Amino acid sequence: MKFDFYPSAKDLIESELNVLNYLRNDTYIKENHYHLADAANKYYARSKASHTGSFEFFSYFDMWHRPAHRGKLKLGRRGMPPPNLRLVVASLISLEKGMFQNVTYCLAVCRLRTKGFPLLRKFHFDITFESGQGKRQSQPHPSCHLQYCGEMLPAMAEMGVLQSQLNQLNPWLSEPRLFCSPMSLALLVDMVFHEFPDEPSRKFRDTSEWKDLIRKQETLVLRPFYEKCLDVIIDKHDQKRTLADAFYIG
Repeated sequence: MKFDFYPSAKDLIESELNVLNYLRNDTYIKENHYHLADAANKYYARSKASHTGSFEFFSYFDMWHRPAHRGKLKLGRRGMPPPNLRLVVASLISLEKGMFQNVTYCLAVCRLRTKGFPLLRKFHFDITFESGQGKRQSQPHPSCHLQYCGEMLPAMAEMGVLQSQLNQLNPWLSEPRLFCSPMSLALLVDMVFHEFPDEPSRKFRDTSEWKDLIRKQETLVLRPFYEKCLDVIIDKHDQKRTLADAFYIG
């Protein structure tokens, strides 16, 4: 299935590879979030060598967040508090014969401990391309949606997140799938830096190079989506059609 509000697989994956190339080479990322830079380098090479053209990414970066702080505040490296949260970002773009099969972006928030990573939040931003034809009909849901919390990612389990912790978030419940705008890797990273800010990350976000990268992904991923929403809302020929009518599938 192809949507008129979503970029082609070729254009999306090319854009995501450009993001990985930027993250693996950026000085701030390499000096402050080397796990993110290393993962960007690894998955950039892996995606370039992929025979299916699919795209995959998993990494994390550690940040200090005041609401998550407990006890007496101690300053660490460079006069800043030591990180107390581990923020996981992941993406999977699956293709079959050059066509989308699945697109998903994940954000997980874990408490940073010396042993284990208690899971606090986990979200998925998905694009569903299956209409349910030829398969058991599922409950209709938005083609682009936000879901809480989803299943365990294998890489999160390898990192040390326990299935018992995920089970406390009741992953068996898939609903509600909340209608939302599409996500991309740079938009996800940018959102995390806005939601869990510090002064170095703010300076990174304010660079013209990063803003240019964000604007390109907004143009590619968000602009067609919002244009589609506007077309439905102002359609004078079919005033009974709603956004749910246009975007729900299944």
